[in-house]
Amino acid sequence: MSTEAPAPNPAVITRFTKGRRPARDGGPRRELLAFCLTALLVLLVVSAGTVWISERIARANALAEAERSAERLGALLVAPDLEDLLLGLPGRREVLDRAVQNRMSDGSVTKMVVWRASGEIVYSSDPNLMGRTLEPSEEMLRAVGGETVSDVDESPETATNGSEALLEVYAPLSAAGEDFAFEAYFSYETIDRQAARLRGQIIPMAIGALVLLQLVQIPIATSLARRVSRQEAERTALMQRTMDASDRERRAIAADVHDGPVQDLAGVSYALSALRGSLPPERQPTVDRLVGAVRHAVQSLRRLMIDIYPPDLSGPGLGEAIKDMAEPLRAEGVEVLVDAGPLPEMTPDAAAVLYRTAKEALANVAKHAQAQHAWVTLEETEVAGNPAVRLEVTDDGVGFPATGTDRRHEGHLGMSLLRDRVIDLGGTVTLGERPGGGAMLTTVVPMSDGP
Repeated sequence: MSTEAPAPNPAVITRFTKGRRPARDGGPRRELLAFCLTALLVLLVVSAGTVWISERIARANALAEAERSAERLGALLVAPDLEDLLLGLPGRREVLDRAVQNRMSDGSVTKMVVWRASGEIVYSSDPNLMGRTLEPSEEMLRAVGGETVSDVDESPETATNGSEALLEVYAPLSAAGEDFAFEAYFSYETIDRQAARLRGQIIPMAIGALVLLQLVQIPIATSLARRVSRQEAERTALMQRTMDASDRERRAIAADVHDGPVQDLAGVSYALSALRGSLPPERQPTVDRLVGAVRHAVQSLRRLMIDIYPPDLSGPGLGEAIKDMAEPLRAEGVEVLVDAGPLPEMTPDAAAVLYRTAKEALANVAKHAQAQHAWVTLEETEVAGNPAVRLEVTDDGVGFPATGTDRRHEGHLGMSLLRDRVIDLGGTVTLGERPGGGAMLTTVVPMSDGP
């Protein structure tokens, strides 16, 4: 396997720059926008359903009103004169015709017919139908039996307005001790107007209530989003203060270790080396082993001091600190190659953020990458014509998870805070994948303080 770090695949790169912090600022805003879009979609769907249901309700109410009108026409308008007409009283037909024509003058009713169960027409507003006998329909027989039924009729025998559809209503009617079927034809345009009137009453109330509900919900959702954003900012600030306090403690611990155990052990080593010449030859190897053990302990303490808080990260000190940082990873069997070129002096903040970023990246390689090789490159570069330092950490492991690198919901804020700190300094953070597998992190930090 090659030990040279490959170039990153530009097709799978996520870049974080100043002014773009999805981990800290974008989340609540995106969620609020998603809430508003979802609410709008639900409003449209519910509104469409409300229109459809209102149409059905309005049309059903209009049909029911037409059936009630037919029942009233038969019982109050036709039945009183029909009995005299059946008895053959002179002039009763003319009286009934005038009453029927007066009722039909508004155009809402276009025809009235009275049927016997045999299919004989005993009265009709259309004189041409008087006395005719037709095949009884199922609706007509049901009306004779006492049931009111309605249907849309387009038959040429009964249509009066060309091909216009009419609402045909059959209602029961009794006269002279006989059961009849009273048939009334209503203009379907009238039914449409009634349905539109009812629809106009239902839809504004239903949709208005939904719109009002959404208008009430949006300020609440906005307030909750702002509260979440404030809490997240407070949490981030608290974590930053915790890291700053940890840095101070680390610096104090490192100073205590350097001024205490390291100096004491170094003095013991010098004393043993000075004592060696005064001992018998057979005791000198023992002293040599003790000196070696003490010096090894001093080296271990020095590495621990660098890990706790590097004393000098400027210039070549940063590369040396990162090389020492890679030792635990090498101890686990991962081959780590560190290429740290000569670096100029940089601000303490820039050096510290580069060191912490490298430490977090190598810790992630150890915990998650399952890699066999890792490459660390530290070199001078430029950003917008200004000197900067570029840090790249690459491995041949499993790469970034499909769920992304934002693990704040699991309580992992280390990399997010470091990324934000890099952006605050005017730098950039790029996450990508290498061809053939593995992950790549590139951080570019200006040597001077960012704007």
